[in-house]
Amino acid sequence: MTAVHTIAPDHRRHAQPIFVSGSLSIRQLPQVVKARLGKIVDEGFPVLVGDAPGVDTAVQLYLSDWNVDEVTVFCNGSAPRNNIGGWPVRCVKAVARPGTCDWYGAKDREMSLLAGAGLVIWDGTSKGSFANIRRLCDRGCPVTVYLQPTGRFVQLSTDAERNAFFSGYLPG
Repeated sequence: MTAVHTIAPDHRRHAQPIFVSGSLSIRQLPQVVKARLGKIVDEGFPVLVGDAPGVDTAVQLYLSDWNVDEVTVFCNGSAPRNNIGGWPVRCVKAVARPGTCDWYGAKDREMSLLAGAGLVIWDGTSKGSFANIRRLCDRGCPVTVYLQPTGRFVQLSTDAERNAFFSGYLPG
């Protein structure tokens, strides 16, 4: 990955954003996940990321360290909890009570609708991360899941891959 990532304007119009999310319990990104993020950025895909502690903040830190420009941070309420790179912010209104899973889930639902694909760094138990995987798959978007407990990636691009994944993994 080069030191500064600026997407050429003509390519930016055509690249659908990648929704990057993951578990609150994961505070550091494994090297293989950093490499995958680097590939996403090098290929010119804008990144949509939340403002939560855990994976969201770790992703923001990594992208900020590499001076990545094409990032949008999504939050609930009037300001993000974390926006390490000072990127554009999209505040999502939620009808649920502030602080609840449904309230925080509103921004994830919005990112799922806007993304063309997803990268989810999952601890194998987070219900929110599992919901993000499900939302993207329900839209037919390709999703790459990094399973932290096994240290491997699972690609969900076809119905068969999605069915096999969902039959084998249920969040605790």
